[in-house]
Amino acid sequence: MVWLLLLVAYQAPDDAINWDGPWKFGMSQMVEQQFASEAQCRSAATKMVKKIHKGMLAPIRFHCVSVDADLPKGAPR
Repeated sequence: MVWLLLLVAYQAPDDAINWDGPWKFGMSQMVEQQFASEAQCRSAATKMVKKIHKGMLAPIRFHCVSVDADLPKGAPR
């Protein structure tokens, strides 16, 4: 298995100041790096969210998703 990291950012209205919600889906980004374990993925996600929050205080959520690293011979296409 390999682990992929999906970051999801939420947004406030354009004219919001000190907004406390509700928040709407803004964008998502799949991180290009692959991780060998869920723990590595979650650790990287936590660091990325902290870095993003230095410049933007909107809610950021992350999801670590496992996928097969290899498929056997004859795997359906």
